[in-house]
Amino acid sequence: MSYLQAILGCQLEVQTVDGKAEVTIPPGTQPNTVLTLENRGVPRLGDPDTRGDHLMTVQVDIPTKVSTEERELLEKLAHIRGDQAGKGGGFLGGLFRG
Repeated sequence: MSYLQAILGCQLEVQTVDGKAEVTIPPGTQPNTVLTLENRGVPRLGDPDTRGDHLMTVQVDIPTKVSTEERELLEKLAHIRGDQAGKGGGFLGGLFRG
C-alpha cells in the first residue's frame, strides 16, 4: 500500500483462499503490522467447517521519486510537524548543515 494509505487509512481489496475480500486499514498503520481476517483462512485439518485466520503483513511503498508539487506538499507537512527534512542525501546525510 502507499504511505498515504498507511497514514490516512483506507479500504483495500485483498486476495484470500476464497477469493477477494475487503479489509480496513486503520489510520497510522505501521510497516510490518500483521492484520487478521478471522475465519477467512484455510479449513482446519479434519474439520472442514472450521477455518483458520488469514494473516496479512503490511508492506508500505515509499516512493523513490516524487513530483515537484508532491515534494512541496511533503516539505510543508514536515514543517508543520516540526520535522527536519530536505536535502539529506549524500555520504554524511546533511550532518554538517547549519
